Amino acid sequence: MSPATTENQTNALRGMEKAGTVIIADTADFSTIARFKPSEGTTNPSLLYFAAQQPAYAELVNSTIQYARNLPTDIVSAEDARVERAVEYLGVLFGTEIYHLTGRVSTEVDVRHSFNTSETIKAALRIIELYKAQGVPKEAVRIKISATWEGIQAGRILEREHGVSVLITIVFGMVQAITAAEAGVTCIAPYVGRIGDWFRAHQTSPSDSAESAEDMGVTRVRQMQNYLRKYNHRTHVMGASFRNTEQVKALAGVDLLTIAPSILENLESDSGEVVPQVTTNTAQETDLPQVSYINDENAFRWAFNNDSCAVEKSADAMRRFADDTERLKVFLAAKLIQ
Repeated sequence: MSPATTENQTNALRGMEKAGTVIIADTADFSTIARFKPSEGTTNPSLLYFAAQQPAYAELVNSTIQYARNLPTDIVSAEDARVERAVEYLGVLFGTEIYHLTGRVSTEVDVRHSFNTSETIKAALRIIELYKAQGVPKEAVRIKISATWEGIQAGRILEREHGVSVLITIVFGMVQAITAAEAGVTCIAPYVGRIGDWFRAHQTSPSDSAESAEDMGVTRVRQMQNYLRKYNHRTHVMGASFRNTEQVKALAGVDLLTIAPSILENLESDSGEVVPQVTTNTAQETDLPQVSYINDENAFRWAFNNDSCAVEKSADAMRRFADDTERLKVFLAAKLIQ
Protein backbone atom coordinates (compact mmCIF):
# COMPACT_ATOMS: atom_id res chain seq x y z
CA MET A 1 0.00 0.00 0.00
CA SER A 2 1.11 3.55 -0.73
CA PRO A 3 -0.67 5.80 1.78
CA ALA A 4 -1.46 9.36 0.82
CA THR A 5 1.64 10.93 2.36
CA THR A 6 4.77 12.54 1.01
CA GLU A 7 8.04 10.64 0.94
CA ASN A 8 9.54 12.47 3.94
CA GLN A 9 6.58 11.75 6.19
CA THR A 10 6.18 8.67 8.35
CA ASN A 11 3.13 7.02 9.85
CA ALA A 12 2.00 3.66 11.11
CA LEU A 13 0.92 2.55 7.65
CA ARG A 14 4.44 2.97 6.37
CA GLY A 15 5.73 1.31 9.52
CA MET A 16 3.60 -1.74 8.79
CA GLU A 17 4.99 -1.84 5.25
CA LYS A 18 8.55 -1.66 6.54
CA ALA A 19 7.78 -4.58 8.86
CA GLY A 20 6.93 -6.63 5.76
CA THR A 21 3.14 -6.55 6.05
CA VAL A 22 0.93 -5.96 3.01
CA ILE A 23 -2.13 -3.85 3.84
CA ILE A 24 -5.51 -4.47 2.15
CA ALA A 25 -8.52 -2.17 2.35
CA ASP A 26 -11.50 -4.09 3.74
CA THR A 27 -14.17 -2.27 1.76
CA ALA A 28 -16.08 -2.40 -1.51
CA ASP A 29 -16.12 1.40 -1.81
CA PHE A 30 -14.09 2.36 -4.87
CA SER A 31 -13.22 5.87 -3.72
CA THR A 32 -11.79 4.56 -0.44
CA ILE A 33 -9.76 1.93 -2.28
CA ALA A 34 -8.45 4.56 -4.68
CA ARG A 35 -7.42 6.77 -1.78
CA PHE A 36 -5.37 4.17 0.10
CA LYS A 37 -4.01 2.41 -3.01
CA PRO A 38 -3.80 -1.11 -1.52
CA SER A 39 -2.16 -3.93 -3.46
CA GLU A 40 -5.30 -6.03 -3.15
CA GLY A 41 -9.02 -5.67 -2.49
CA THR A 42 -11.70 -7.93 -1.09
CA THR A 43 -15.45 -8.39 -1.00
CA ASN A 44 -17.84 -10.33 1.20
CA PRO A 45 -21.66 -10.50 1.43
CA SER A 46 -21.83 -7.79 4.10
CA LEU A 47 -19.73 -5.33 2.09
CA LEU A 48 -21.67 -6.08 -1.09
CA TYR A 49 -25.06 -5.67 0.56
CA PHE A 50 -24.10 -2.27 1.92
CA ALA A 51 -22.49 -1.07 -1.32
CA ALA A 52 -25.28 -2.29 -3.61
CA GLN A 53 -27.74 0.07 -1.94
CA GLN A 54 -25.63 3.15 -2.66
CA PRO A 55 -26.74 5.28 -5.65
CA ALA A 56 -23.13 5.45 -6.85
CA TYR A 57 -23.27 1.76 -7.76
CA ALA A 58 -26.68 1.69 -9.44
CA GLU A 59 -25.10 0.94 -12.81
CA LEU A 60 -23.50 -2.24 -11.50
CA VAL A 61 -26.80 -3.33 -9.98
CA ASN A 62 -28.64 -2.62 -13.22
CA SER A 63 -26.10 -4.62 -15.21
CA THR A 64 -26.55 -7.49 -12.78
CA ILE A 65 -30.33 -7.45 -13.19
CA GLN A 66 -29.97 -7.51 -16.97
CA TYR A 67 -27.56 -10.44 -16.73
CA ALA A 68 -29.90 -12.40 -14.45
CA ARG A 69 -32.92 -11.79 -16.67
CA ASN A 70 -31.05 -13.10 -19.70
CA LEU A 71 -29.97 -16.37 -18.07
CA PRO A 72 -31.61 -19.27 -19.97
CA THR A 73 -33.98 -21.53 -18.06
CA ASP A 74 -31.85 -24.60 -18.78
CA ILE A 75 -29.15 -23.01 -16.58
CA VAL A 76 -31.42 -21.62 -13.86
CA SER A 77 -34.66 -23.56 -13.67
CA ALA A 78 -35.76 -21.91 -10.42
CA GLU A 79 -35.92 -18.26 -9.39
CA ASP A 80 -33.79 -18.88 -6.33
CA ALA A 81 -31.00 -20.16 -8.58
CA ARG A 82 -31.38 -17.09 -10.80
CA VAL A 83 -31.00 -14.78 -7.81
CA GLU A 84 -28.00 -16.75 -6.53
CA ARG A 85 -26.30 -16.29 -9.90
CA ALA A 86 -27.17 -12.60 -9.73
CA VAL A 87 -25.37 -12.33 -6.39
CA GLU A 88 -22.31 -14.03 -7.90
CA TYR A 89 -22.36 -11.71 -10.89
CA LEU A 90 -22.71 -8.57 -8.77
CA GLY A 91 -19.76 -9.71 -6.67
CA VAL A 92 -17.70 -10.13 -9.83
CA LEU A 93 -18.66 -6.70 -11.15
CA PHE A 94 -17.56 -5.09 -7.89
CA GLY A 95 -14.49 -7.30 -7.89
CA THR A 96 -13.59 -6.28 -11.43
CA GLU A 97 -13.57 -2.62 -10.46
CA ILE A 98 -11.49 -3.43 -7.40
CA TYR A 99 -9.07 -5.38 -9.61
CA HIS A 100 -8.63 -2.33 -11.85
CA LEU A 101 -7.75 -0.28 -8.76
CA THR A 102 -5.48 -2.80 -7.03
CA GLY A 103 -4.43 -5.60 -9.37
CA ARG A 104 -5.90 -8.40 -7.24
CA VAL A 105 -9.27 -9.20 -5.65
CA SER A 106 -10.80 -11.79 -3.32
CA THR A 107 -14.39 -12.92 -3.87
CA GLU A 108 -16.44 -15.16 -1.59
CA VAL A 109 -18.38 -18.29 -2.49
CA ASP A 110 -21.95 -18.36 -1.12
CA VAL A 111 -21.52 -19.30 2.55
CA ARG A 112 -24.46 -21.70 2.28
CA HIS A 113 -22.12 -24.08 0.42
CA SER A 114 -19.74 -24.24 3.39
CA PHE A 115 -20.55 -27.89 4.11
CA ASN A 116 -20.67 -29.07 0.50
CA THR A 117 -17.32 -29.61 -1.20
CA SER A 118 -18.64 -30.20 -4.72
CA GLU A 119 -21.01 -27.20 -4.69
CA THR A 120 -18.22 -24.98 -3.38
CA ILE A 121 -15.98 -26.07 -6.25
CA LYS A 122 -18.73 -25.50 -8.83
CA ALA A 123 -19.48 -22.02 -7.49
CA ALA A 124 -15.78 -21.13 -7.38
CA LEU A 125 -15.24 -22.16 -11.00
CA ARG A 126 -18.34 -20.20 -12.08
CA ILE A 127 -16.89 -17.10 -10.42
CA ILE A 128 -13.55 -17.62 -12.16
CA GLU A 129 -15.35 -17.87 -15.52
CA LEU A 130 -17.34 -14.71 -14.80
CA TYR A 131 -14.12 -12.88 -14.08
CA LYS A 132 -12.58 -14.22 -17.27
CA ALA A 133 -15.51 -12.77 -19.24
CA GLN A 134 -14.74 -9.40 -17.62
CA GLY A 135 -11.10 -9.60 -18.67
CA VAL A 136 -9.77 -10.41 -15.20
CA PRO A 137 -7.16 -13.21 -15.27
CA LYS A 138 -7.50 -16.20 -12.96
CA GLU A 139 -4.14 -15.35 -11.41
CA ALA A 140 -5.56 -12.05 -10.09
CA VAL A 141 -8.49 -13.66 -8.25
CA ARG A 142 -8.63 -15.34 -4.87
CA ILE A 143 -11.70 -17.43 -4.06
CA LYS A 144 -12.81 -17.08 -0.44
CA ILE A 145 -14.14 -20.25 1.21
CA SER A 146 -15.22 -20.96 4.80
CA ALA A 147 -12.81 -22.87 7.04
CA THR A 148 -14.97 -25.98 7.39
CA TRP A 149 -13.65 -29.47 6.68
CA GLU A 150 -15.59 -29.47 3.39
CA GLY A 151 -14.45 -25.97 2.50
CA ILE A 152 -10.80 -26.75 3.11
CA GLN A 153 -11.07 -29.91 0.98
CA ALA A 154 -12.62 -27.80 -1.78
CA GLY A 155 -9.71 -25.39 -1.49
CA ARG A 156 -7.28 -28.27 -1.80
CA ILE A 157 -8.90 -29.45 -5.04
CA LEU A 158 -9.21 -25.96 -6.50
CA GLU A 159 -5.54 -25.23 -5.89
CA ARG A 160 -4.18 -28.59 -7.06
CA GLU A 161 -6.48 -29.46 -9.94
CA HIS A 162 -7.65 -26.09 -11.24
CA GLY A 163 -4.83 -23.70 -10.37
CA VAL A 164 -7.25 -21.43 -8.49
CA SER A 165 -5.90 -19.27 -5.66
CA VAL A 166 -7.92 -19.92 -2.50
CA LEU A 167 -8.33 -17.82 0.63
CA ILE A 168 -9.75 -19.86 3.50
CA THR A 169 -11.73 -17.39 5.58
CA ILE A 170 -13.66 -17.47 8.88
CA VAL A 171 -10.61 -18.86 10.68
CA PHE A 172 -10.70 -18.81 14.49
CA GLY A 173 -8.58 -21.74 15.63
CA MET A 174 -5.22 -23.39 15.01
CA VAL A 175 -6.78 -26.57 13.64
CA GLN A 176 -8.41 -24.57 10.83
CA ALA A 177 -5.17 -22.73 10.08
CA ILE A 178 -3.02 -25.86 10.08
CA THR A 179 -5.40 -27.93 7.94
CA ALA A 180 -5.82 -25.13 5.39
CA ALA A 181 -2.04 -24.79 5.17
CA GLU A 182 -1.69 -28.55 4.68
CA ALA A 183 -4.25 -28.25 1.87
CA GLY A 184 -1.86 -25.84 0.16
CA VAL A 185 -4.23 -22.88 -0.07
CA THR A 186 -2.74 -19.48 -0.82
CA CYS A 187 -4.07 -17.62 2.23
CA ILE A 188 -6.00 -17.95 5.45
CA ALA A 189 -7.98 -15.14 7.09
CA PRO A 190 -8.18 -15.34 10.91
CA TYR A 191 -10.55 -12.85 12.54
CA VAL A 192 -8.44 -11.04 15.12
CA GLY A 193 -11.10 -8.81 16.66
CA ARG A 194 -13.78 -11.48 16.89
CA ILE A 195 -11.40 -13.89 18.63
CA GLY A 196 -10.61 -11.15 21.14
CA ASP A 197 -14.33 -10.46 21.55
CA TRP A 198 -14.98 -14.10 22.43
CA PHE A 199 -12.25 -14.31 25.06
CA ARG A 200 -13.29 -10.99 26.55
CA ALA A 201 -16.88 -12.27 26.85
CA HIS A 202 -15.69 -15.53 28.43
CA GLN A 203 -13.38 -14.21 31.15
CA THR A 204 -13.18 -16.83 33.85
CA SER A 205 -12.58 -14.55 36.83
CA PRO A 206 -12.87 -10.87 37.78
CA SER A 207 -9.07 -10.61 37.67
CA ASP A 208 -9.08 -11.29 33.92
CA SER A 209 -8.76 -7.83 32.38
CA ALA A 210 -10.54 -6.85 29.19
CA GLU A 211 -7.19 -5.82 27.76
CA SER A 212 -5.58 -9.24 28.27
CA ALA A 213 -8.64 -11.02 26.88
CA GLU A 214 -8.66 -8.84 23.78
CA ASP A 215 -5.01 -9.69 23.20
CA MET A 216 -6.00 -13.33 22.59
CA GLY A 217 -6.93 -12.41 19.03
CA VAL A 218 -3.44 -11.09 18.49
CA THR A 219 -1.90 -14.07 20.29
CA ARG A 220 -3.70 -16.64 18.16
CA VAL A 221 -2.81 -14.97 14.89
CA ARG A 222 0.83 -14.66 15.92
CA GLN A 223 0.79 -18.39 16.70
CA MET A 224 -0.71 -19.17 13.30
CA GLN A 225 1.86 -17.08 11.45
CA ASN A 226 4.79 -18.45 13.43
CA TYR A 227 3.62 -22.05 12.98
CA LEU A 228 3.16 -21.76 9.22
CA ARG A 229 6.58 -20.16 8.80
CA LYS A 230 8.40 -22.57 11.12
CA TYR A 231 7.10 -25.62 9.26
CA ASN A 232 7.58 -24.06 5.81
CA HIS A 233 3.99 -23.89 4.64
CA ARG A 234 3.40 -21.79 1.52
CA THR A 235 0.14 -20.43 2.92
CA HIS A 236 0.09 -16.75 3.87
CA VAL A 237 -1.78 -15.31 6.85
CA MET A 238 -4.20 -12.45 6.13
CA GLY A 239 -5.38 -11.09 9.47
CA ALA A 240 -8.86 -9.55 9.45
CA SER A 241 -11.55 -8.07 11.71
CA PHE A 242 -9.65 -5.44 13.68
CA ARG A 243 -11.09 -3.38 16.51
CA ASN A 244 -8.34 -0.76 16.82
CA THR A 245 -4.92 0.31 15.60
CA GLU A 246 -3.14 -1.36 18.50
CA GLN A 247 -4.26 -4.78 17.32
CA VAL A 248 -2.92 -3.95 13.87
CA LYS A 249 0.47 -2.76 15.11
CA ALA A 250 0.73 -5.80 17.40
CA LEU A 251 0.71 -7.93 14.24
CA ALA A 252 3.44 -6.04 12.39
CA GLY A 253 5.28 -8.61 10.31
CA VAL A 254 2.29 -10.82 9.55
CA ASP A 255 2.05 -11.47 5.80
CA LEU A 256 -1.12 -9.50 5.06
CA LEU A 257 -3.77 -7.59 7.00
CA THR A 258 -7.17 -6.51 5.67
CA ILE A 259 -8.33 -3.41 7.51
CA ALA A 260 -11.50 -1.29 7.57
CA PRO A 261 -11.20 2.30 6.25
CA SER A 262 -11.78 3.92 9.66
CA ILE A 263 -8.78 2.08 11.14
CA LEU A 264 -6.69 2.78 8.03
CA GLU A 265 -7.33 6.47 8.58
CA ASN A 266 -6.24 6.20 12.20
CA LEU A 267 -3.06 4.39 11.17
CA GLU A 268 -2.37 7.05 8.58
CA SER A 269 -2.47 9.75 11.25
CA ASP A 270 -0.52 7.69 13.79
CA SER A 271 3.11 8.83 13.95
CA GLY A 272 4.14 6.27 16.55
CA GLU A 273 6.87 3.74 15.86
CA VAL A 274 5.89 0.32 14.55
CA VAL A 275 8.08 -2.51 15.85
CA PRO A 276 8.01 -5.88 14.01
CA GLN A 277 6.27 -8.43 16.23
CA VAL A 278 6.28 -11.49 13.98
CA THR A 279 9.61 -12.31 12.37
CA THR A 280 11.75 -15.18 11.16
CA ASN A 281 13.18 -15.41 14.67
CA THR A 282 9.79 -15.59 16.40
CA ALA A 283 8.80 -18.38 13.98
CA GLN A 284 11.88 -20.43 14.77
CA GLU A 285 11.47 -19.86 18.49
CA THR A 286 7.84 -21.02 18.64
CA ASP A 287 7.36 -24.18 20.68
CA LEU A 288 4.21 -25.34 18.87
CA PRO A 289 4.60 -29.01 17.83
CA GLN A 290 3.97 -30.00 14.22
CA VAL A 291 0.68 -31.85 13.74
CA SER A 292 -1.39 -33.05 10.78
CA TYR A 293 -5.13 -33.14 10.09
CA ILE A 294 -5.54 -32.93 6.33
CA ASN A 295 -6.15 -36.65 5.78
CA ASP A 296 -7.96 -37.33 9.06
CA GLU A 297 -11.45 -35.86 9.16
CA ASN A 298 -12.14 -37.28 12.61
CA ALA A 299 -9.01 -35.68 14.08
CA PHE A 300 -9.91 -32.33 12.48
CA ARG A 301 -13.47 -32.36 13.78
CA TRP A 302 -12.43 -33.43 17.27
CA ALA A 303 -9.75 -30.75 17.55
CA PHE A 304 -12.19 -28.16 16.20
CA ASN A 305 -14.88 -29.33 18.62
CA ASN A 306 -12.47 -28.85 21.52
CA ASP A 307 -11.93 -25.18 20.62
CA SER A 308 -15.02 -23.41 21.92
CA CYS A 309 -14.00 -20.07 20.43
CA ALA A 310 -13.58 -21.58 16.96
CA VAL A 311 -16.87 -23.49 17.15
CA GLU A 312 -18.97 -20.58 18.36
CA LYS A 313 -17.41 -17.77 16.32
CA SER A 314 -17.24 -19.78 13.08
CA ALA A 315 -20.94 -20.57 13.30
CA ASP A 316 -21.74 -16.96 14.16
CA ALA A 317 -19.70 -15.59 11.25
CA MET A 318 -21.29 -17.96 8.76
CA ARG A 319 -24.78 -17.06 9.98
CA ARG A 320 -24.00 -13.35 9.67
CA PHE A 321 -22.71 -13.72 6.12
CA ALA A 322 -25.69 -15.91 5.24
CA ASP A 323 -28.07 -13.26 6.60
CA ASP A 324 -26.44 -10.53 4.52
CA THR A 325 -26.42 -12.79 1.46
CA GLU A 326 -30.14 -13.34 1.97
CA ARG A 327 -30.71 -9.59 2.30
CA LEU A 328 -28.79 -9.03 -0.91
CA LYS A 329 -30.90 -11.69 -2.64
CA VAL A 330 -34.11 -10.02 -1.50
CA PHE A 331 -32.78 -6.68 -2.75
CA LEU A 332 -31.92 -8.12 -6.19
CA ALA A 333 -35.08 -10.25 -6.42
CA ALA A 334 -37.24 -7.15 -5.94
CA LYS A 335 -35.47 -5.47 -8.85
CA LEU A 336 -35.80 -8.56 -11.04
CA ILE A 337 -39.61 -8.34 -10.94
CA GLN A 338 -39.82 -4.59 -11.54
